[in-house]
Amino acid sequence: MSACDLFGGRLEDWGIREQADSKTDERNRCLTDGRNYVWVSIAEDGLVASLSRYGANAPRKILHAIAETFDTEIFSEHEPQYWGYSTQEEWEADIRQMFDKERDGFYNDVCAYVRGDANGIRPGTMTKAKIAKTLVEKARNSCS
Repeated sequence: MSACDLFGGRLEDWGIREQADSKTDERNRCLTDGRNYVWVSIAEDGLVASLSRYGANAPRKILHAIAETFDTEIFSEHEPQYWGYSTQEEWEADIRQMFDKERDGFYNDVCAYVRGDANGIRPGTMTKAKIAKTLVEKARNSCS
């Protein structure tokens, strides 16, 4: 959806208007119904990139007005459609696949680290790699 369309006045029938303040600019604009607020992030191409709640408010009226006026659906980041998936099952399967790939890659890196070979261990996972190396060394020593 074009940001120009969103801010073009069509939401005024719903009592929704733009709220300008010191935080708004060409890439971040705000819609309000006078009580609630929704931040609109705008991509370089002028399309709406995302909608975010502003503060502790209930933007349901604003989101409903956008959906109705522009005949579109709005999804939360907690829904698979937000991420481009059709179903919850498809989203979960992809997450499992990514987890398995990351786990398997980490396992291979730890094995390389234990052998003293080049590896992809990153600073945030070094502690786990050191623990694994210590356990392997203890197991080797106990078998000797």
